Amino acid sequence: MIGGGLLAPDAATRTIPWMVAVMAFVAALALALALAVEAAAARFGTGLAGNVTIEVPQGESDEATAAQVRSVLTALAAVPGVLSATAVPREVTARLVEPWLGADLAGLGQSGVGLPLPTLIDVRVDPGDPPRQGTLTALVGAVSPDIRVDDHRVWVDQLLGWVTAVRLAAGTVLLGAILGVGLTVALATHAALAIHREVIEILHIIGARDSYIARQFQRQALWMGLQGGAIGAALAAVLMVLIGTAGMIVHSGLLPALEFGTREWIAVALLPVATAVIAVFVARAVVLRALARIM
Repeated sequence: MIGGGLLAPDAATRTIPWMVAVMAFVAALALALALAVEAAAARFGTGLAGNVTIEVPQGESDEATAAQVRSVLTALAAVPGVLSATAVPREVTARLVEPWLGADLAGLGQSGVGLPLPTLIDVRVDPGDPPRQGTLTALVGAVSPDIRVDDHRVWVDQLLGWVTAVRLAAGTVLLGAILGVGLTVALATHAALAIHREVIEILHIIGARDSYIARQFQRQALWMGLQGGAIGAALAAVLMVLIGTAGMIVHSGLLPALEFGTREWIAVALLPVATAVIAVFVARAVVLRALARIM
């Protein structure tokens, strides 16, 4: 019955918070991952913007390779939009590939015999006025057709497309979770209305307004939303911590590092408030509509 301004506990009030918790858990993970991916992509894109890598393959001799590198550096110095061009030492290149090839194949092992790694040239270009597409390719092709230009702007465009897809997927999951919370609360409110129908009719007889009765259900929905949202957010936070401590976060030179920062933790922490607000508005709308129909 309704007493003390609260609805008496029933089966729905004990079950619904756990259903809300499941959807809150999914929503928290989707939101946190979307924000983390967006931040990681922004960092990665900033690092790639304005950079071009030129690969000079190992020639018949070290002298021949060095001569090609010098020719490329000299040609790059005269290209408008090129801020700097620096040959990357072989030791640095070997350390970059060592995690995949091993120390011996990368040329860092005790055997001293490694794969013929190319010489990398790190080119910094003006992001506001980069060289025209194909200019660098034609330039290095004049030195040797085997020299390869890796324009990171292509990577950045692909990365932006990937982030957009992740954002859309996360938004779809988040919207589904919100609709799920609203539908769950609506069903629970309908069930509670049926359970307490006689008490509601008595309250109407003694002069209780619809707004007063709606507030009782709103308080119940507020508690269910807060409780379910808190459980879901807590479970998501635990999983985020486990992901970080277990070293499951993607972190390599080829892919952006995925980290959960302050923004992601704040979003998860605010989730219980969001689920409570949704629950309150849904409960009020359902109750007022039902009262207008049955009374």
